[in-house]
Amino acid sequence: MATLPQELYGQIVQWTQTNTQLALAQTSKAFQRGAESQLYQALFLRDANVAYKACVAVTTRDGERGPYLRKFWFYHRTNNRVDSLPERLWLRIKAALDVAVNLEILLMYDPALTNTWVLSATDIKFQLQEANLGLQWDKTLVEFLETQEGLTYLHVEDSLEDGPLAAISPGKLQSLKTFQGPPLVVAELLTCPLTHLQVEVENETAAIVPTVMLDVGRIMKNLRSLHIVYLPEQMALELFQLISSSAYAPTLQFLGALPYPMQNRYEVHRCLMKLYSLELIELDVTAWAPQPYDCYQRMLAAELRTFCPKIAYVGLWIGNLHCVWIYQDEEWTSTRASGRLPQQETLWRNWPWIR
Repeated sequence: MATLPQELYGQIVQWTQTNTQLALAQTSKAFQRGAESQLYQALFLRDANVAYKACVAVTTRDGERGPYLRKFWFYHRTNNRVDSLPERLWLRIKAALDVAVNLEILLMYDPALTNTWVLSATDIKFQLQEANLGLQWDKTLVEFLETQEGLTYLHVEDSLEDGPLAAISPGKLQSLKTFQGPPLVVAELLTCPLTHLQVEVENETAAIVPTVMLDVGRIMKNLRSLHIVYLPEQMALELFQLISSSAYAPTLQFLGALPYPMQNRYEVHRCLMKLYSLELIELDVTAWAPQPYDCYQRMLAAELRTFCPKIAYVGLWIGNLHCVWIYQDEEWTSTRASGRLPQQETLWRNWPWIR
C-alpha cells in the first residue's frame, strides 16, 4: 500500500465514511493527506468550544490544512447581544480564514455584531461565491466585500450605528445576483445586477421601505424574484403600486410575502395585472377575520390567477402556517406546513430552477 501513488489514496478516501476518514488520518500517514482533505473540506460549527478546536486544527503545522477548506459555517447564536464570544475565539477564526485560500462559502454569525475585523481585507486571500454574514455593516465589512469579485449571494445583518451606512464603491460586486437583508443595506446595493432580492423589514426600518423600493424600481431592471417579509399591513397597497410601476414589473416572476387586504382587493388586482410574467405569489392573510381555510383559499388562488394568468403557485401565510396551492392540469391542489417563518423560506431565492 505504501508504494501506491498519493492520488490513489485520495480517491480511496473519497468512498469512505467520515468516521473511517478520521481513523485513517490518525493512524495512516499514507492516507492522512487524502483523509484530511475530505474532513476539512466543510466545517459546520455550532458550538464555540468546538469551533475554537477546529480552527486550531486548521492553523496548526503552518496552516497546511487551510487550502482544504471550501465551506466554513459558524453559527453560535444567542438571544442576547451582550453575551459576546471571547476574543481568543475570534482571533483563532481570523487565523483560520487567513489560511483558507480556497474558501468558497462562508456563514458566520457574531451575537454582538462587532467583530468584522476578522475579515480584514489585507489578510484575506480567498474568493467567495456565497457569504451569509451576521456581522455589523461597517467600513471593514464593505472593504472586504469589495474584494470579492465572484460573490453571487449575500446575506447580512443591519448596522448597529446610527447615520448613513458605509457605501459600496461604484463598479464593485458586479457578480452579485442574490441579496437578503435589511432595506438600509439594499439602498447601498442599487448598482449591483441583482435578480433575486429579499427585504427583511423591522419596525425601525419600515418607514424607509417605500423610498428604497422606489429606487429599486427605477434602477434594478433585471429583478426576477422579490420577497418582502414582515411589512406592516398598512403599507401593503403602497408597495403593490410601487412594484406594479417599476422597471422590472413586466418580467417579475416571483412576488411575496406582502400582506393581502381583506377588503378592496381590486386595488391589488389592478396592480397585479401589470405583472405579466408573474408565476408565483405568496401573500400574508394573518390579519383576516375570519381567516381563510380550504375552499376559501382555493377561491382566492383562482381569483389571483384571473388577473395574472401565468400564476401557478399561490402561497398563503396565516401566522406560522404556510398553505400552498398549485395549479396543474386545470386543477388546484394544496399542501400545508406549520411552524415555518416567511423569513426562512428559500423558494424566492431558488426560483426559477430551470431557465
